[in-house]
Amino acid sequence: MYHPQFAGPAEAVVSQPSAAPPPTPLPGTSPGPDTGPDADIEAELDPDLTPAAGQAPGMAGPWPLPRSREACSMARRAVRHTLFSWGLGPLADTAELLVSELVANALLHAEGPVHLTLLRGRGVCCQVGDGSRDLPRVQHAAAEDEFGRGMSMVDLLACDWGAERTAWGKTVWFELPLAAPPEGPDHA
Repeated sequence: MYHPQFAGPAEAVVSQPSAAPPPTPLPGTSPGPDTGPDADIEAELDPDLTPAAGQAPGMAGPWPLPRSREACSMARRAVRHTLFSWGLGPLADTAELLVSELVANALLHAEGPVHLTLLRGRGVCCQVGDGSRDLPRVQHAAAEDEFGRGMSMVDLLACDWGAERTAWGKTVWFELPLAAPPEGPDHA
């Protein structure tokens, strides 16, 4: 799959034709001490979610996520850590909320392995892959419905989102802009 916001050979995202993407090699040690603005993030990051040394710039992952309730918190920590390391901390809260929704949907509605990948181009793209070929859709939940609002939230908060079938299932993604859109009467 290719996302037009991520132009250029180093930023293109291409589906693998016949197998699931290989997981990024994961280091076995925890991050060292840091005194930067995201030192607290570094301290709590699971070492298995640290991007591998030598990874392409603007890409983090894919990280395999467990099929357990810890998957959402692991995905949130990986997203927060990666965004802070890219200097994009202001996007972290929204990205964490949306990645939680995509991972929870993968755990609830799909089978097989779940993985997370982040890409940085003209925006930040978060991709969650799973083993189901059923694509998500925005639903219109009634006031008394307990479920059915998640993709509406993604649609509202992301500047773009989508889903593509892959050889191993599907990838659902959302994109957040690197800069806030202009406001005012000329830009409405």
